[in-house]
Amino acid sequence: MEKRGITVVSSVCSLCRVEEESRTHLFFECRFAWLMWNHCCVWLDVQSVFHNVPLLNFSHYRLCNESVSVIEVWGVIWIAVLNEIWKHRNNVIFRGGVIDVLEVFTLVQLKAWAWVTSKSQDAIFSFSDWCVDPLVRMEMMF
Repeated sequence: MEKRGITVVSSVCSLCRVEEESRTHLFFECRFAWLMWNHCCVWLDVQSVFHNVPLLNFSHYRLCNESVSVIEVWGVIWIAVLNEIWKHRNNVIFRGGVIDVLEVFTLVQLKAWAWVTSKSQDAIFSFSDWCVDPLVRMEMMF
């Protein structure tokens, strides 16, 4: 953050308050991030080991034995997770926000649903249907 002219009081991760913050830590090793990825895996009924290298993490889900539509939507969800972790971290640091994994996970679901339903004519399902059974909804698309 010093490169951007922002004074940092501490380099400790603002989401777990245990480890030093780095990109790898924030998005893949932090307890908060780990919980986010776990929520996604439970929601999508995926059992997995998490890679802490971004490209390997992303590629891992693109190589799973799923249909093209599921794999494509996983890419959207993956980006939504990273984006919401970053936004939440900034909210905690700059606005005194409260750390809330479930709120951020719900925002990931909402962001992914909004993107999917705006990009695919076959995505004609409600947000609640998307949240309850995302794999069935993904199979209906593309």
